[in-house]
Amino acid sequence: MGILVFLIGIGIAYYSESFFRSLIQDIFRWSTSDKIKFAGKNFYLFSNKLYSLTFGIGFLIVTLENLNQKLTQILKNGIVSILVFGILLVGISATDATIKVVECTGCEDGIRKLHWNEINYGLIIGLSAIISIIPSLIRIIKRRKSKRTMRYTQTQ
Repeated sequence: MGILVFLIGIGIAYYSESFFRSLIQDIFRWSTSDKIKFAGKNFYLFSNKLYSLTFGIGFLIVTLENLNQKLTQILKNGIVSILVFGILLVGISATDATIKVVECTGCEDGIRKLHWNEINYGLIIGLSAIISIIPSLIRIIKRRKSKRTMRYTQTQ
């Protein structure tokens, strides 16, 4: 079952990649008050493997954490993961955009021209996905420790 969930996560990543690329580009523009202009063609041939793998791992961890949980707990855990992911995506993208504008020394009127592929989309989305599953990992570890402690006290 774990491999199937992992592959579903990779499938979701594959089909959502263009959405997240567009979202990150919008965040770059918005967070710098349109001081970033994109040049060239928005063309990418292959999806980013880091993004696909981290999305698959994240989907697997969240699914494992929600096994044998009530519906309300599943919804609460899912909402927390999605909120943390969204906040991190905006925060990392805005920080990267601001750094790109600040480091530009040859910009005209403070406007930085970027090629569409100068943004590391895989890293931004991958970091957001991995960090957003930390609360789920903590809950899984706590649950395993409490089960191990209960088994140890029952055997004595």
